[in-house]
Amino acid sequence: MTPTGHRARVSASVPASIWDFPEHGSRGPRPRHNRAAIAGVAVRIADAADLEAVTMRRLAGELGIAVMSLYNYVPAKEHLAQLMTDHVAAEYAYPALPVADPHAAIADLAGQARDIARRHPWLAGLLHRPMPPGPNGLRLLDYFLGLLAGSRLSSGARLQVIAMIGGFATMYGAMQAAPAGQLASAAEQVEALERAAARGRYPHLAAALAAPRPPRSHPDLFGSCIERLIDLARLGLPSG
Repeated sequence: MTPTGHRARVSASVPASIWDFPEHGSRGPRPRHNRAAIAGVAVRIADAADLEAVTMRRLAGELGIAVMSLYNYVPAKEHLAQLMTDHVAAEYAYPALPVADPHAAIADLAGQARDIARRHPWLAGLLHRPMPPGPNGLRLLDYFLGLLAGSRLSSGARLQVIAMIGGFATMYGAMQAAPAGQLASAAEQVEALERAAARGRYPHLAAALAAPRPPRSHPDLFGSCIERLIDLARLGLPSG
């Protein structure tokens, strides 16, 4: 049920935005909680455990309310994911406008996305879901689009660039946050590729591995990948 007493109609593919519903109904007692507080508790549970631990029952228990009462604030589980995503989007910091160097500002946004995913590794698990943006997400999107205003890309291509850079940075940060030993090290990954190339069935891979490769630290690797994404997108941004 929505805060106004009507059951939310949620599409299986594109869930309705929770911001389409009023936060509080005009009737009944004054609500004890608000969406920001509910999102904060849900994020805390996910940070301490994982995304699967954020159930409506557990969240209601943490808030000290009945499960059915929680649905008056959050009509569906997908709406909770929207609130959590927008909650962490508030962690972005923006420089004063106008931005002198859009290229550097894009790289800074990517670094912030990586760091946010480090703090909230569960965020990467929501990337596959269609997620209508909330107020914080819209602010991020609007700012990013402003950085691309001087590019030669179409509006649709600019949105693709934002999704590509943001998705890569989020996945990279979540990977770095994985417990030690859960993921293969960079050296182990290279060794596996070299063993595969040595079989003679992958000539292009063998040629790539044979080329000299300067050693890179993890921060350098991330930065170079972001730079390559910006270059491949042919943003044509003015330099600072």
